[in-house]
Amino acid sequence: MVRTLAVACLLLLGLPSPRAHGQEEGGEVEMERAQGVEDASDPSEPALAEVEPSELDALREELARLSRRLEVFEREREAAAGGPPPPPAAHEPRVAGAPGGGLTVAIGDAFSLNLRTRFQIRYQLDVPQDRDQALSQMVNIGTARLWISGHVLAPELTYMIQLAVAGRDFRDGLISPIFDAFLEWRGHRDLSVRAGQFFVPFDRLRTVREWALQMGDRPRPVLELTLDRDVGVVLFSDAFLDDRSPFAWRLGVFGGGGTNLTEGRPPGALLVGRLELRPLGRIDDDTEGDLDRRHEPGLALGAAFAVNFGTDRALSTTGPRFAGQATTDYLHFAADLVFKWEGFALQAEYLWKQASADQLAADVFTRSGHGWVLQASYVFDPPIELVGRLSQLYAIGATDPRLVEEAARRGVEVAAGLNYYLNGHRFKIQADWIARMPSDFDLSQAQHVVHVQLDATF
Repeated sequence: MVRTLAVACLLLLGLPSPRAHGQEEGGEVEMERAQGVEDASDPSEPALAEVEPSELDALREELARLSRRLEVFEREREAAAGGPPPPPAAHEPRVAGAPGGGLTVAIGDAFSLNLRTRFQIRYQLDVPQDRDQALSQMVNIGTARLWISGHVLAPELTYMIQLAVAGRDFRDGLISPIFDAFLEWRGHRDLSVRAGQFFVPFDRLRTVREWALQMGDRPRPVLELTLDRDVGVVLFSDAFLDDRSPFAWRLGVFGGGGTNLTEGRPPGALLVGRLELRPLGRIDDDTEGDLDRRHEPGLALGAAFAVNFGTDRALSTTGPRFAGQATTDYLHFAADLVFKWEGFALQAEYLWKQASADQLAADVFTRSGHGWVLQASYVFDPPIELVGRLSQLYAIGATDPRLVEEAARRGVEVAAGLNYYLNGHRFKIQADWIARMPSDFDLSQAQHVVHVQLDATF
């Protein structure tokens, strides 16, 4: 028995057995057989019952170890012969990386971690309406971001944290670099859940990520009338009732006070609902432009409604806080369209926001208004893109006088841009010109802004 195990061990180790080890040992084996000596009945070998249990356990462990070594040898031999690389064991980490996709480490289906970074080198030139005033320029790091994302416990349970560390990112007096921090469960086609801090799923032109924008600044109506990031829970489905369904929906409940709150505020809540329709099939409507020059047309239609009860911020979820613990209710409505085909892309959006009261105190005003945006682009080959944008912002009623004046003097926005893509939206050089003017399109009364920037995600 022991001799048989020894021979098996030698074979598993890849060493020659006594039969092939040489003429001398081969002669001994043949002599034993000629004498009728069998390993199993050799009186000099102990019977199986006489072997100590500890010895059997040791032999089993040794055989298991040698079996694992044999598997490794076989995989190495297959790889040396030009075959496919052996799959890693479930407990071994897998490491992958790609330009713009960051570095990913995964361990089976139980855990993965992706690290990505982005920064923007930005030049901005402001040309005032009054030609007697001096030009103003700014050269800075427009934004710097770090993403940490992946899945935990199962591929369906994902997480994401986005940190913003550039000075321009800290608006509205923010003291925390956390932009996004959420968990998301996609365990069912018809019902998924996201909880944490992230974009409120309201209008499309705001929920497009910063790295996927075609111009240096978002349109003025979006900045004034949208809902930004908040802390809450969203239930959603991207393909309701069927894997090829054109319908998607989102229902969310948020705190209504915006991001990174460190002090208490009057009670309130933000409720939002959104419906989406993609009648021509799937479309990447969360990025601007048609960089893929898709051969089949793509169309996405969306509409959303929201109400923010008891907010203490002038822009609903952003902007300065009202003085004296004042609050208001805001109603929001949005409708949007995205169309892409053969390098051409069109985005259209209408936004409406109405406060429950125009004035809360002597010098405390809410901001009610509506507006629209049209943005079109075409991607040439090589990847050079032309972009044009037209938008207008309107004030409603006796709202904040500053908003009324801004809509009258700067309500119309005309913009044009030129982009060169080295790695899609992940690595691009952008230049644009934006003019804000009265509704009669009087360029002599316009305020001009020029941007040139390098935007890179690694």
